[in-house]
Amino acid sequence: MAVLDPKGFKLPRVEREKFILLMNLGLDYSRERGVFSIKDCNNVEKLMDTLAGILETVVFLQSCTRCGKNFPCSECKYNEQCSTRDLPLTCVCPQCLRDEKQFELCT
Repeated sequence: MAVLDPKGFKLPRVEREKFILLMNLGLDYSRERGVFSIKDCNNVEKLMDTLAGILETVVFLQSCTRCGKNFPCSECKYNEQCSTRDLPLTCVCPQCLRDEKQFELCT
């Protein structure tokens, strides 16, 4: 299983057609850093299927909307019920979910 950071991850070298497909599905490539990142989530399911063909099973780290920490969905107690599990989106990390003071500050 490959756990990827949507802000920057490396892939093995792919053929030209596959590279173009990845770009069309919403990836971006930084030549300076040599990493891919997600710029568009409109085709995220198809993107994940394509990446799974390259890396086997693919999951993305989530970025916490409260503290900014990256975390895998497997750490969350709502993992089984979540409809956006392992997608490159934002969520609330388990630590912020446990910290009631974080939510009191917002109300």
